[in-house]
Amino acid sequence: MEKGKQNGKDAGKARNIKGFGIMAVLAIILILAAGPITKAIKNAGKPKMTEEIYTEGVYTGTAQGFGGEVTAEVTVSKTSIEKLVFTGEGETPEIGGKALETITRTVLEGQNPEFDTVSGATVTSEAARSALHQALALARGEEAAESTQGAASEAAAAVETGGAVTVEPLQADIVIIGAGGAGMTAAIEAALNGATDVIIVEKMPITGGNTTRSTGGLNAAFTEYQKRDGIEDSEELFIEDTMKGGKELNDPALVKVLVENSAEAVDWVNEIGGDLSVVGQFGGASVKRIHRPGDTSAVGPMLVKALNAKLEELGIPVLLETTAKKILVDETGKVTGVEVEYPDGKTVEIAATAVVIATGGFGANADMVVSYNPGLEGFASTNHSGATGDGIRMALEVGAGLTDIEQIQTHPTVNPDTTIMYTEGVRGNGAILVNKEGKRFVDELSTRDVVSAAILSQTEGKSWLVFDQDVRDSLAAIEKYVSQGIIIEAASPGELGEVLGIDGEALEATIAAYKGFQEGGADEEFGRKDMSLPLQTGPYYAGLCVPAVHHTMGGIKINPQSEVLTEEGSVIPGLFAAGEVTGGVHGGNRLGGNAVTDVVVFGRIAGEGARAYVEKNGGYTEREMEAFAASSSTEGIEAVDAEYNDGTYTATGKGNNGDMMLEVVISGGKVTAIKITEHKETPGIYEKAESDVIAAILARQSADVDVVAGATNTSKGIKEAVDSILKENLKK
Repeated sequence: MEKGKQNGKDAGKARNIKGFGIMAVLAIILILAAGPITKAIKNAGKPKMTEEIYTEGVYTGTAQGFGGEVTAEVTVSKTSIEKLVFTGEGETPEIGGKALETITRTVLEGQNPEFDTVSGATVTSEAARSALHQALALARGEEAAESTQGAASEAAAAVETGGAVTVEPLQADIVIIGAGGAGMTAAIEAALNGATDVIIVEKMPITGGNTTRSTGGLNAAFTEYQKRDGIEDSEELFIEDTMKGGKELNDPALVKVLVENSAEAVDWVNEIGGDLSVVGQFGGASVKRIHRPGDTSAVGPMLVKALNAKLEELGIPVLLETTAKKILVDETGKVTGVEVEYPDGKTVEIAATAVVIATGGFGANADMVVSYNPGLEGFASTNHSGATGDGIRMALEVGAGLTDIEQIQTHPTVNPDTTIMYTEGVRGNGAILVNKEGKRFVDELSTRDVVSAAILSQTEGKSWLVFDQDVRDSLAAIEKYVSQGIIIEAASPGELGEVLGIDGEALEATIAAYKGFQEGGADEEFGRKDMSLPLQTGPYYAGLCVPAVHHTMGGIKINPQSEVLTEEGSVIPGLFAAGEVTGGVHGGNRLGGNAVTDVVVFGRIAGEGARAYVEKNGGYTEREMEAFAASSSTEGIEAVDAEYNDGTYTATGKGNNGDMMLEVVISGGKVTAIKITEHKETPGIYEKAESDVIAAILARQSADVDVVAGATNTSKGIKEAVDSILKENLKK
């Protein structure tokens, strides 16, 4: 190991020893502070108090919490604690705030100032304990608590930084921030090329990010699959389409890299266990070049499943529910690591030689979207909840430049009630768009910005995606929309129009005209070039759609090697970025299918770049960090006092992709087993809800439990089905 790195580790160990020493001092101080009230503590364990131990009145104590001071205001009678109010404005509402609520209830119900630390809120819990002990010591007329308060606070301040406990120093060669398509690809590529110490940190409880929601495919030119199907394409034509679609705002150097590596990206995905064997047509492309799974299903779940399997095979740790807070650099600006927050609220520093930012875009951060593009105020978003721009914020803090940041793409076909996005493949396979008057109004295969603007100019700013049975049969992804209840069906175009509340005769005439254009080989109205089906086979279908924020095309400035650049164009040593967090690849309008190409191509480049950088700057080290063991989803859950009728029952709940069938077993009056027997949920997403929500229901004996972030609809479907069974079988 390089001497500098070894010295860094020795220094870290020294800090660690010092930190534990300070913590020990703090523990001793707190014990001394609590000592004079040992008798009171023992007595307080009895809910009914008879011994007069307090002087009636209101007393306060204060201690350093996670984000600031925590104050305990306690009202006592001579024998008991009558009222307790904790205040901690700096504590995280959903973590420390809830912990204080739990502690208050525990103390008042048990009349005992001793309580268990709340999992995930250790710092807040200890502050509450110290503050309460101080207040109760004053209530007994003790002076010890007052005299040690300053020392305790001083010790706490020495142990804590920014309100968060720093544990032992940790180290990895490469830290990748974000477990979406780009992040997982980067980790795999680095490991395949020889990196030995790579970890991924991901703030969400599941991997995948926005990649999981990708429904289209991966654009690539000059592949064996195109040659197999007789498709004439070239890298030059792919570049031309991309630059034209992006309004010439794209960085030509980045586009060239994207295109030149696209065919190899298809091979790479297939080699790691994916399937990109079917080629189709998407908007903005002059030829068929979007590569999709052989069963014509959505590309995202397939890719995420393959990436997760490869991560597991390679043994690459993924630290879920671990939020990157800042990127660490030295005085020269060179990357030295990442500060992260663990699931339990502790903040730790992970020393690293190289860091890859792969946190995705900011489409789910409405305030950030509007700050860069005010015209999008009020728009819905197709993004997952974790796409909040964290990577851009952290990059800016270390001097990174941004490019095209105001370029934010809307996807034209999104269901306004559910924000479910209809893949562009529906239009690519033959669907048309009609307005409330039952008429077409645009070339459906134009670029997304053109189609979005056209929809917004129609009556009520809405349109209907209309197709027939042949289109439905050609694309498996449509079945998801049908099961989700967002597709309307009718026997004929005229009947469909009546059901939709639009002019049925006009719709019938529109489809008849389109059939004529298709058979004649020319769209005389809007110039649509690809009309693969005549829309003549009933039944007919329609889905309501509006534009919604879909992809943030601007972001961190990078070079073709995926190195992060400053505003002036110099490289930030050791810092790489890939995927939607970057800018320059897509310009003013991303072509459908280019995002998946982006995450695979630049994910691989970033992973290899980080690996090579580590090799040149100290070399590889043995992995020290591992993924967390699965945390208990039932910790802190209290069972309700309920008894149910024994038996085995089934019920359905509405999940993300349609109805889910569940089987619930009740034995001895208690729920003993829950199983999902049928579902259409997305692999890589639903499993977390399946495990955690079911475990929580079994622990609580009630469906009144929290949903799992990132799998909200699946969670709700499970809860809905189980709740219907429990309500029907509750013993009175």
